[in-house]
Amino acid sequence: MTKKIVKGALFVCLLYVLYAVATAVILFYFPLDKKGEAPPNDISGFMGQGDSSDRVLLLENGYESGRARMQMIQEATDTIDIAYYSIAKGKSTELILGALIDAADRGVRVRVLLDGISHGLRFKMSDARFALVTHENIELRYYESFKIFKPWTWNNRLHDKIMMVDGRLGIIGGRNIADKYLAKKPPKNFVHDRDVIIFHATQSGESAIVQMNKYMNELWNHPYTSDPFSDLSKRQSTKGKKEKDKLTRQYKTAIQENEHFVSPSMNWMAITTPTKRVSFLHNPIERFKKQPVVWQTLIDISTEAKKSVLIQSPYVVPTKEMKGYVPENMNSTANWTLLTNSVKSTPNVMAFSGYLDLRDDIIKTGVRLYEYADKHSLHAKSVVFDQRLSAVGSFNLDSRSSVLSTDSMVIIDSEEFAVQLTEAIHDKIDKSTLVADKKKKIDTPKDEKKDKSYRAILLNALSKVSILWRGLA
Repeated sequence: MTKKIVKGALFVCLLYVLYAVATAVILFYFPLDKKGEAPPNDISGFMGQGDSSDRVLLLENGYESGRARMQMIQEATDTIDIAYYSIAKGKSTELILGALIDAADRGVRVRVLLDGISHGLRFKMSDARFALVTHENIELRYYESFKIFKPWTWNNRLHDKIMMVDGRLGIIGGRNIADKYLAKKPPKNFVHDRDVIIFHATQSGESAIVQMNKYMNELWNHPYTSDPFSDLSKRQSTKGKKEKDKLTRQYKTAIQENEHFVSPSMNWMAITTPTKRVSFLHNPIERFKKQPVVWQTLIDISTEAKKSVLIQSPYVVPTKEMKGYVPENMNSTANWTLLTNSVKSTPNVMAFSGYLDLRDDIIKTGVRLYEYADKHSLHAKSVVFDQRLSAVGSFNLDSRSSVLSTDSMVIIDSEEFAVQLTEAIHDKIDKSTLVADKKKKIDTPKDEKKDKSYRAILLNALSKVSILWRGLA
């Protein structure tokens, strides 16, 4: 009898594995139906005349980016809206959570939306969930929580990184909330990232923050979004109140001791850069494969570039499906430069193995290709077109950001900001290795040719079979 039960259980497990593979993997290998493909973007729609009501601030330093978030929260008087892929452990996280609770104590309405699988509020961070929702002015929801019997939902991840305050301040980029992004003393897993502050200076006229807020509301009220904390148990409520008190004490102690992280004094008007226009774009909210709105927009703008296209992306995996959106008559007069991670710096083995397999195809495009070779890794996602239009956000140059995840960017029309962003990218290029230029590989240093580390061997081995997962990595 016991053997029959074991065999039956194994059979059921096998059926489930086959079901999961079919609906979470194989199903996503079918190409996207392009019948609903949007027409090419008219790039003049991203350009403005004269100064717009939005000003911007490039946040290249992670610690200062954390302080900017802190000041936004401290200045809030009405609303704080947050949509993040994850919130992970660290002192910076605890202080930001404490500031959110303090804002809620002042009567500010706080909404926090996190990815339902990668939200980070587990283990040591698990009580933070209850600390937030036990406050009457704070709501916490998950986008697409894990559903064991709906494997096709596993690929529908919320990958945005957005915070908005009072309709006058917004921040968007590649950073989540964690010490690996915001700490003053970088931990081992620290990443070099990038955000941009949008300051709606005049509180009149069109603003990208209005577009961002509309998107936040759409995500917040979507059927894919759930509220798993509407009915806390007595034990959960007790743990939440205890954690809330702890976070509040930490934050108030830091304020009393005038800690630098919690004492920012940024004059938004003085430190921001004027723009002609700031536009917000995002992928559709869909399960299965989405129309690649962000990817197609970047391609359309690139097609019109006459002088230069400068790209930084931590992951570059241009799948066959993505290439289908690149027109055959792609403009070739612009000089293209691409910066990404290297074997040494990449933290994402699966994605980088896909890049290695496709690197020769990338080189054939004629792009000037650099791989980062300094401390930590790159995580920023940015493009500069003709030293005028700049794109900053959460979008990676891979299939996951193109057709699977929610992802968003802002397109900034400002020559002054484009100069700042170009300098920031070139600062990383100065610490990188030139891999190819004008369709030719560049000889690598001897020590790189002889790289026999386990990491290099693993990545090169995986690159040979990366076709099996690079559309999902």
